[in-house]
Amino acid sequence: MPTIQLTFEPVASDVGFPEAPLALPDGTLLFGDLKGGVVRRVAGGKMSVFAETGGAPNGLALAPDGSIYVANNGGAMKWSHDGDRTISDGFKTSGYDSRIERIDPVTGAVTRILDRVDGHALEAIDDLVFSDDGSFWFTDLGREGKRSRSFGGIYWSAGDGSDARSVAYPIVNGANGIGLSPDGGTLYATEYGAGRLWAWTVEAPGRLGHTPGQPHGGRLVWQAPDAQLLDSLKVTAAGNVVIATQHRGVFSVVSPEGELVATIAAPEEFPTNLCFDPREPNTAYVTLSTTGRVMRATWPEPGLIPSTLLAKEPRS
Repeated sequence: MPTIQLTFEPVASDVGFPEAPLALPDGTLLFGDLKGGVVRRVAGGKMSVFAETGGAPNGLALAPDGSIYVANNGGAMKWSHDGDRTISDGFKTSGYDSRIERIDPVTGAVTRILDRVDGHALEAIDDLVFSDDGSFWFTDLGREGKRSRSFGGIYWSAGDGSDARSVAYPIVNGANGIGLSPDGGTLYATEYGAGRLWAWTVEAPGRLGHTPGQPHGGRLVWQAPDAQLLDSLKVTAAGNVVIATQHRGVFSVVSPEGELVATIAAPEEFPTNLCFDPREPNTAYVTLSTTGRVMRATWPEPGLIPSTLLAKEPRS
């Protein structure tokens, strides 16, 4: 199938390593700068620091109370350079502190929500998504050493972090992007290093149905060809899953039945994430991490807007 070419407009540039775009109902755009250890804000055409988290803020989501939740991979990342590009070379296996955090939208104060599940420290939390009941699901990518790898997985937590549990483990090659279907009944996650999109039936808060065949109980939806890497994802209003796909530099659009329905060209080889604008669901913001840019485009289909972004605006 032909790759769709879009016109991308610049929103932010000269950012260390942007990820986790989050468009808010008031027109503000937030995103994480993994290299800088901060969450940045773009409002009125100007960029500023919204919160200093430390570590590496890898995923952002708006909570029902208007606060911003952060999937912080804990830092200790390895970086290299290829000309003007900043390349993520994975993680160090010591000196990190992976955690879920809450940012107060008024003061920017950062509060730790959780950093352990079932007594085990988390390795490299990557992304999170809220359910309508106020609980959230999140992924852990795991970390790679010189001759070994810690496994990734999918976890669930009550909104305040008081209850948390492992729900799909292990995801051997790292759980990365995560999202819910429009009806909230299916949870999707990418296995980054294996290029696979998995799905689970949501049976209740903190409980997934497990399909026989894999230890984590997921149902294989799509296998990316040519050893591509599947980074973060978002879901459209029609239920398609849009995945930042690396090395080819595209966003892969996969139907719930596992059909690759479209590929959309990105402005670089390593797109990492996207989000949709709650005011204009056909507008998408994408992060281009190796070139340190955030860009905007009119998307071929409207995105699914989480209920937290529709219910009310964050406090100001």
